[in-house]
Amino acid sequence: MPGDGTRDSNGAHIPANKPVAAPEAVDLETKVEPSQDRARNTFETILTVTGDLLGEVGFERLSTNMICKRAGISPPALYRYFPNKYAILRELGRRLMDAQDEAVFEWIREGGVQQSTFEDLLESCLLIQSRVNDITRTFPGGAWILRVMRVIPVLREVRVESRQTVADSIRSAAQKAFPGIPEARLTTVTKLTTEMMYAATEMAIEEPDLEEEITREACIMVASYYTRLTGIE
Repeated sequence: MPGDGTRDSNGAHIPANKPVAAPEAVDLETKVEPSQDRARNTFETILTVTGDLLGEVGFERLSTNMICKRAGISPPALYRYFPNKYAILRELGRRLMDAQDEAVFEWIREGGVQQSTFEDLLESCLLIQSRVNDITRTFPGGAWILRVMRVIPVLREVRVESRQTVADSIRSAAQKAFPGIPEARLTTVTKLTTEMMYAATEMAIEEPDLEEEITREACIMVASYYTRLTGIE
């Protein structure tokens, strides 16, 4: 079923709602920002290796020792930058969200929901949904990063902040295009539709065989709603 989980490197199914143990409070801050080329290379290697390992072994089996072994570095080298695996995942999550968000901002600049017909709006929605799906699919460990940000409380704020920023940006652009719609209603609409589109991305990444159907149905629903809201035909 769509959205019912993901799979590890052996094809074993992992339920999306399976509880994931995580501490209530954990240090998530990067210890040192690398300034030299060698340090930056180490920093980026840690992130890339972590993303790759997530796709292979999943979150619960992932450990800093495993990351160090794959990256060919010592534990002190890793701990110079990150205090634990949660901090690494937070940085990966932030980067994935930033990449997704920038695609949406570019889409808004290209017109976004400001279209003159339902068909144009549907095509516009399909365009941005496909872009975000592609970004997520090609990001190292993208499916697992989305999952851990959804189920681990200490990482959830990265996801929440990203969604809110996107919804606010779409609302701001829509307000200029459709000044007759009350701001309070437009705020609710953009938040709901933003959550729906990102949920569709998560479903599509977890169930790639259904990606085309999931993407199109989600875009039809969003385009239909904005068509009715704005009065375009």
